[in-house]
Amino acid sequence: MFVNPPLHEIDPADLMTAAQAAEWLHVKPGTIRVWVHRGKLQPVDTGDRGPKLYHRLALAHAEREAWNNGADRPIRGGRKTARAA
Repeated sequence: MFVNPPLHEIDPADLMTAAQAAEWLHVKPGTIRVWVHRGKLQPVDTGDRGPKLYHRLALAHAEREAWNNGADRPIRGGRKTARAA
């Protein structure tokens, strides 16, 4: 798991909600929650009660680990490539 940098070192532009992260990575929002549940991703501790925010680099590491563990294999229900129009 990627360890988030301290909050004072994070550029606010690198933080996103689960919905924004899912859109950025082209996955379902539930996938972000699964990564958190499995310990592959940790929200940034912002100290407030707002939505959970995720660091862009941590998201990239979690996605890479998912792909390395077979998320691209359709037999396991991974993402399917876009069809040519």
